[in-house]
Amino acid sequence: MKSTCSEQQLRGIASECLEFEHIINAMGYGYSLLNVSPNDFVRRCSDCVNWFGGECVIYQHESKKTNTF
Repeated sequence: MKSTCSEQQLRGIASECLEFEHIINAMGYGYSLLNVSPNDFVRRCSDCVNWFGGECVIYQHESKKTNTF
């Protein structure tokens, strides 16, 4: 599934998601200044281990509520 959400929507959904796990953290590196700048760190769905190219159930549910066609 291709993401139809805007960058703002991807950030908004991720900011409230209880299942969000950043791919950098999942790789075992943890969050550090070596791999994530605090000034640039943004939670967005596409950076989550559960993303699967937009197949995340939480993303799909939330994007249906926020998209208007």
